[in-house]
Parts: sequence; C-alpha cells; structure tokens
Amino acid sequence: MLYRFIAIMALCTLIFFPLRGQAHVSNPHEVIADDLAAQLAEQLSAKMREYPQSQLGVTRWVLAESLTQPEQGDSLYDLSHQLSEGIYAHLEERNVALVEFRSQSYVSLSQTGALALSRDADNLNDEPNLDWILVGTLSRKDGGAMVNLRVVDRRSQQVLAAANRYVPKHLYWPNKQAELVNGRLQRN
Repeated sequence: MLYRFIAIMALCTLIFFPLRGQAHVSNPHEVIADDLAAQLAEQLSAKMREYPQSQLGVTRWVLAESLTQPEQGDSLYDLSHQLSEGIYAHLEERNVALVEFRSQSYVSLSQTGALALSRDADNLNDEPNLDWILVGTLSRKDGGAMVNLRVVDRRSQQVLAAANRYVPKHLYWPNKQAELVNGRLQRN
C-alpha cells in the first residue's frame, strides 16, 4: 500500500510539476562556432598576452577553390554566413577584442528600421583599426564541408592561429534535394 501511494505521488508530481527543460538548446551552428572559437582563442592566448590591445575583424568565409563567396542557392552560402556571424559571440566570450568594421559612424533611419551596419564602402571607415583579420575557407568534402579558419596579422600576413572543423551536410542543408554548385544544379 505504501509503495502504491509513493508511486501515485511521484506520478502526480510529474504531471502537475513537469521537469523544466533547458532554457536554450544550442543549434549545430552554435556548437560548431563555439568549437572553432575555442580552438582559435586557445592558439591566440599567447599572442593576446603579448599584444593585449590587438583587435580582430571577422570576414565572411569563401570557397577554398575560388576564394569567392558561395552563390545564393549553394548549400555553403548559408553555412558561410551563419558561422562567420555566429563566431563573434564565442570569440567575445573568450575576451578576444573584436572590431565591427561594417559599422557606420552614424545610425541610418528609414521606414523599415534603424541600421548601423552597412556594406556600402562610402559609409564605412576607409582604414578600420584592425590588427588581425579572421579569414576562412569552405571546401566540399565527403558529403559535407571542411571549414578552415586563420587569424592573420594584417601588417605582416603572418598566420597567428588556425582552426578547422568538418561539418556534415545534414547539419547545414537538411531535407534539400538539389543545390547550385559552380552555377550548375546538383542533386544529392
């Protein structure tokens, strides 16, 4: 009888007071960006102590074969964008000094909203205060993509840190049957 009472109380507790879920579940892109940021920050840590005021700018990642950005419709287009944008927070968490060189010196107001970022070179600083630049390449490999990153000293072109990570295609191109690769339609 006692065991039945305990079982009923436990069941009632689960029904009326369900276990709380995680407040935030990382998506695969956040996990990958975190892994890459950890690799880079670990390698940069000595340089960061040596040059504590050094500032890093993050670029959009390109295709390794052509050094051009993937075209829209290519499965690597979204991967390039999501990872290069997502790594900002992960590097900041690791105390890497970041510079947003796409930031205007003013806020643009329009009917669609207020903007501070721009790709219009006329609205941006001609010589942003960057010491280091994070560059990256993507290449197709074994049903996925290899992401290769390097932190380059802007003045000497010396590679200060490097990281890479294989990303399976199902993480960045789920349920897709075809894509544009080098301007041609390719079926999976």
